[in-house]
Amino acid sequence: MHVDWNWIKQRPHFVAEGLSREHDVLVLYRLGATSPSQATYFETQLALSPLLPVPWSRKSLRWATQPLQRGWISHAARHFNPDLIWLTYPSLVDFLPRELLSLPIVYDCMDDALAFKGGNSRTELLAQFEAQLVNTSAEILCSSAHLGEVLVGRYGDIRQKLHLVRNGISSRLLGNCVSNAEREKSPRANGRFKIAYIGTIAEWFDFDTLLECLGERPEIEFHLVGPVAVARLPRHDRLHYHPPVSHDGLREYAGQFDAYVMPFQICPLIEAVDPVKLYEYLAFGKEVISVRYREIERFGEFVHFYSTKAEFSRLIDDLIKGTLRRKNTPGCRAFLEQNTWRVRLDDIGELLGKLHAVQ
Repeated sequence: MHVDWNWIKQRPHFVAEGLSREHDVLVLYRLGATSPSQATYFETQLALSPLLPVPWSRKSLRWATQPLQRGWISHAARHFNPDLIWLTYPSLVDFLPRELLSLPIVYDCMDDALAFKGGNSRTELLAQFEAQLVNTSAEILCSSAHLGEVLVGRYGDIRQKLHLVRNGISSRLLGNCVSNAEREKSPRANGRFKIAYIGTIAEWFDFDTLLECLGERPEIEFHLVGPVAVARLPRHDRLHYHPPVSHDGLREYAGQFDAYVMPFQICPLIEAVDPVKLYEYLAFGKEVISVRYREIERFGEFVHFYSTKAEFSRLIDDLIKGTLRRKNTPGCRAFLEQNTWRVRLDDIGELLGKLHAVQ
C-alpha cells in the first residue's frame, strides 16, 4: 500500500484489516516523510513490513530505486509465499519482482492517481504504471462509479474485471453512533457555533469559502482536524487547526462540534472521490454541509449540499438561526448499516472466491 500504516486510518487500512479476518495478510507499506504518530485501533493482528524509504515515481532515480525495492519485496515474498498480490497505487507495480507478476493481482483503485498535482515527468511515468497495472490485474476495484468511468475512458472496455466497491464506515464507529437524544440536541445557544472538518487538508481544500463566511459571521468558528499537506495555511482568529485524532477516538472528540463541513474545490480528483468522512460525519449525529458533485448525490437525503459560496453561507445562516432543516435523522443509521466496511469486505470476499475458483 502507498499509505503509511501509521497515517490516518483509511481505505487501505480497513481493507487489509478486513481481509485478515479470513486470510493471512502481509502489509508492505510506504513509510511517510511525516506521521501523525497516533495509536489507531485495529481489530485484528496483521503482519507488517515497511517498504524501503526510497523516492517514488521519479524517472531520474528509477534505475536505482526499482532494483532495491524489488529485491526487498522479493525477500519478503519468499518468507510469506503469497497466493495473490493486492496493490493500491499504480507506481507499486514497478516494484514487483518478476516472480510475483505471474500471481493474480487485484488493483484497488481508491483515487484518480493521474489527477494529483505533479510535474509532467512524474505524471507521464505514473500513466505508464497505471496502464501496466490495469492490463496486468486480474480484477480492478474502484471506490467510486466516476472512477470506474475514468478508467474505462482511458483503457477501453475493461468492465468485465471492473468492480464498484465504495468506501464505508467501521462497524466499531457505527456501534458508538450517537443516541437519538444526542441527535435531537439543538446547536449551542451560548457562545460560537463550532463547525468542523475532519480529514486531510490538501490543495483541493476550499479555504476561500470558509474565510468569506467567517468574515461576515462572528457567531461561528471553523475547526480543521487532520494532517496538513499544503505549504501555507491561511490564518484567521476563528479558523483553528488541530492535529489528527486516532480513529478510535473520533466519536468522543467529534462530540464537541455543532456541525460538519466538506468544503472541497471541485476538480477531476474530487469528482472521483467517495469520501469516507461523509459516512463518519453522519455517525456523529449533527448536520453535515458538503459541496455538491455527482458521485455523492446518493447522500442527498442526509446531507445539505451547496454549489456556490452564497449557498454555503445561507446554510450556515440557517444553522445559526436554528432553521436548518434536520437531515441527519435516526433513519440515517439504516443507510450507514448498509455501508459498513464489513459489508464491503463481504463483497470483496465473494470476488476473491470467484477469482480463486478461476485459478
